[in-house]
Amino acid sequence: MGDPLRFLRNDASRRAKGVLTSTLVRRLDILRVDEPTKLFPEVYQPLVSLILQGEKRLLIGEQILSYGEGHAFVASIDLPAMGEVVRASEAAPYLALRLRFDPAVVADLVRQVADQAPKPDARSFDVGPMSDRLIDAWLRLLRLADHPDEIAVMAPLLEREILFHFLRSPQGGLLQQIAGFDDRFARIRKAVTWLRANYAGSLRVENLAHLVGMGASAFHRSFKANTGLSPLQYQKHLRLYEARRLLLAERSDVASVAFAVGYESASQFTREYARMFGVPPARDSRQLRAKTSPGLGIAV
Repeated sequence: MGDPLRFLRNDASRRAKGVLTSTLVRRLDILRVDEPTKLFPEVYQPLVSLILQGEKRLLIGEQILSYGEGHAFVASIDLPAMGEVVRASEAAPYLALRLRFDPAVVADLVRQVADQAPKPDARSFDVGPMSDRLIDAWLRLLRLADHPDEIAVMAPLLEREILFHFLRSPQGGLLQQIAGFDDRFARIRKAVTWLRANYAGSLRVENLAHLVGMGASAFHRSFKANTGLSPLQYQKHLRLYEARRLLLAERSDVASVAFAVGYESASQFTREYARMFGVPPARDSRQLRAKTSPGLGIAV
């Protein structure tokens, strides 16, 4: 990638203060991890995460994505995923920049240059290399933190420049999805929003399909193509991810957590939890509290 990536990596490293550093630029964060991590569940919001150093692996449904420096992960919808940093050390930490998308900004840009972007794909996430021009725009956006008086004017311009280059890249179809002009994707996003709000309740796929105005079989196919998961799998991931968060953050007992996330049987919850995370919930929570560093429960 040449000098632009090296300059951006050095600048981000200088500014990183821990696992997560929020910059003065709205929705732009720096992520730093000094050692490899185990798989950790997280729901990724629409964002782009650019790796500057190290390597990351994501499991989304049955799909595995591995990517390293100079490559970015882009998501256009809320995605339950298991992520781990596979290459990092104190001497060469994992470094990444994360920019969460503003759908209104994306939609406005897509209206102007939609004819220059790839058509929307069925899948709502992808990994790809970043060009030197894109990396240079990231660097100028990050360096705005040194000029706080310029952020209000320049940050929106630089964000649009980054999005413009993304829109014309192979990942540009994902930005078109975010813009909301694709009717089928808009229906899937509506279903995802409903599931996020009602994950602890009962779910009949036919009812959810009706809610978004689709036939059950077409909805099921489209939902899995976009998210990598069936609607029921998506709900299960949300339930178990939230259960793990509760066990770690609130130290609740297993039965209470099981009922809180929608399980009627603590034994069924324990079986499904162990199947997903490899160990029963009580043991997992003890191990997590002993080993997890503050801040690692974030999408890095």
